[in-house]
Amino acid sequence: MARLQVDTVRCASSTPKLDKLDPSSYGLLSPPDSPAPGVVDTEDTVEVTDAMTTRATRLSIPAPVEWPQFKLLVDAKDLQPLGRSFPMQITYEQHKVRMERRFGSIASYLTNHVLADLIAETNAPGFDPHAPLVVSDFVFRANDFPYFLGDGVEHWVMWCKKRLEPGFEPPAPAVDAIEARFGRRVEWRYFVNPVHRQSVPQLSHAHVFIKRS
Repeated sequence: MARLQVDTVRCASSTPKLDKLDPSSYGLLSPPDSPAPGVVDTEDTVEVTDAMTTRATRLSIPAPVEWPQFKLLVDAKDLQPLGRSFPMQITYEQHKVRMERRFGSIASYLTNHVLADLIAETNAPGFDPHAPLVVSDFVFRANDFPYFLGDGVEHWVMWCKKRLEPGFEPPAPAVDAIEARFGRRVEWRYFVNPVHRQSVPQLSHAHVFIKRS
């Protein structure tokens, strides 16, 4: 998963000023099947292999990163110290195998199951992928396999119907979408992975980290 971030920049937006207290007016509510982070289907048993253990050992971190340290790291664009916990990384490795068995690939699982409605909207007559971004282009989903962070830090994936530029700067409609979904009193950080690291090439997504007061 991604290792980039941005310091929040407040900038002017041409997005219509809808009721910021009502995220549903933007279409920003999470999909109905969105589970809590780390809660995934495990009925199809997947044995933990040596390769999974080796990979989890390499990619995981031993202790949670607390929010103040997390902000310092991402603001310095030094995300190498971040990762999942070992148990979470193992769960993720098992999930990848499970989804490959059922759907052929993680991308197919997301496209045909988790994000089917959003994909359908991008294929609808009249949809223009090159039109300016608007707040209703975004849909939030709790990250099933979040980074190992301190208590109270939420890791969300913000899917978008249109292309998001990789990097650290959230476009103004993304800022509006985050504030509409979570309010203006939360602290947050945002990044978009390079395209080659994105799980569904036809749909951009940003990672958003939320810390409520």
